[in-house]
Amino acid sequence: MRFRDFPIRRKLMLVGVLSSGLALLLASGAFVAYEAVTFRRALVQQGFTHAQLVGESVAAAVVFDDRAAARATLGALRADPRIVAAAVYDADGTLFATYVRAGTEATPWFADPPPGAGRWSRFVDGALVVAKDLVVDEERVGAVRVVSDLGEEAVRRRSYLGIVVATFLVSILGAAMLSARLQRAISGPILHLVDRARVVSEEKNYAIRATPSGRDEVGLLVETFNDMLAQIQARAAALEGARDDAERANRAKDEFLAVVSHEFRTPLTPIITWTRLLKGGIADPAAVTRALDVIERNARSQAQLVDDLLDVSRIIAGKMRLDVQQVDLRPIVEAAAESLRPAAEAKEIGVQLVLDPGAGMVTGDAERLRQVCWNLLSNAVKFTPRGGHVEVQPRRVSSHVEIRVSDAGQGIRPEFLPFVFERFRQADSTTTRFHGGLGLGLAIVRHIVELHGGRVGAHSAGEGQGATFVVELPLRVLEGTPIGERERRTAPAAGGVPFVPTPSLGGLRVLVVDDEADTLETIRVTSLAEWPVKRPADGGPRPA
Repeated sequence: MRFRDFPIRRKLMLVGVLSSGLALLLASGAFVAYEAVTFRRALVQQGFTHAQLVGESVAAAVVFDDRAAARATLGALRADPRIVAAAVYDADGTLFATYVRAGTEATPWFADPPPGAGRWSRFVDGALVVAKDLVVDEERVGAVRVVSDLGEEAVRRRSYLGIVVATFLVSILGAAMLSARLQRAISGPILHLVDRARVVSEEKNYAIRATPSGRDEVGLLVETFNDMLAQIQARAAALEGARDDAERANRAKDEFLAVVSHEFRTPLTPIITWTRLLKGGIADPAAVTRALDVIERNARSQAQLVDDLLDVSRIIAGKMRLDVQQVDLRPIVEAAAESLRPAAEAKEIGVQLVLDPGAGMVTGDAERLRQVCWNLLSNAVKFTPRGGHVEVQPRRVSSHVEIRVSDAGQGIRPEFLPFVFERFRQADSTTTRFHGGLGLGLAIVRHIVELHGGRVGAHSAGEGQGATFVVELPLRVLEGTPIGERERRTAPAAGGVPFVPTPSLGGLRVLVVDDEADTLETIRVTSLAEWPVKRPADGGPRPA
């Protein structure tokens, strides 16, 4: 039967007694071993001290070959009962003088190892033998050897063993008594489980767990209780996460709607104002021209917002498609920079193009790549203060083409940098922020670049340190379509949309259907103005 399957009462008894006994044995063994080693080291040191004293006493006798004096000096060692024998050797290793305590055989101690072996010590036949050279004026004149008995060590060992045995017996007895009393705590695990259940019920905290006690009956009950809590906690966490996600989505929706409303209202205000003034009649031609410019600029701003929203909708739905061809990046970058030059000049911002002749053909959608360049440059111009500087550098790096857009603007906070390409995320998303926009441009850039098999990154040293955006596009060549044809197809996107004459509609019947009357009127006035058109008011069919 395994220990973990024992009843709790027996477990407590065995754990208390065995653990106490084992700990005491280990501690006692370590203590006795440490004391034995330490005591032997002290004996060796003491033996060398005796050898030093004997050597200093008999050195003169050895030098002058006075054996009687040497024996007399060694005979004084009988005053120390711990010294069993001693011997002095001359420089040739010949035994010069000896001392042996009465009733002791010293031959084994003086024979091996040879006297010329220098300083050494050895425990032999229950005795400690130490040897040391005799040196006079830095010249070895002989050697001395002292033998001490280990009677004191034996006495000390017996004392320690007696103490250890007594302590062990008393400790085992105390552990047994304590374990016997601990058996009264057999109901502890049950009370612990009841307490955990009460806390969970009161606090609704399903992360609390009862401490398992083993595989007995109470342990199985605790395990079942914990499993139940784990299942409840998982369901509660899932519900909490779903609620948090819904709340975050709701907050993001509210913030986005507020930003969208603000961004659409901003260009509408001058459009409506100038339209009313035009309807009221403005005599000054310059004012009329200015009004039309303001209306057109703000209408284009609204159109850009709508385009961004449509692009994001296509991205979310997975419906964004690329017209992939071989395109030249240099005219695309130049066209994007040229289109933003008026906005940059209005803020006295210098836009510098650094073109690499090697940064040429890549495989991609020319219109979408132009959108990438325009978004990055527009972002740089928008966040660069008056009198700042923006640099655009398309170049070839190894197996890819890199478009680097750097500015000296307000920079990006380090904590916001990981989120700079996320949809609807702006460093300042309040409606009172200094810079406008929906926060979609960089998200669209990232998605378009990734559709091209590339990647885009942002770098900034912090606020006020400017920012650098780097687009990397792989160099790939399409198969199946002649390069000349692909170049002709991408040329309009790079150099501007050419004028294509509208084909003649003479002799044709054209049906235009739209649910907006204003749109129908616009088509009639612009595209069909040269040909007679039958409108619903003239008896023709009405738009569906």
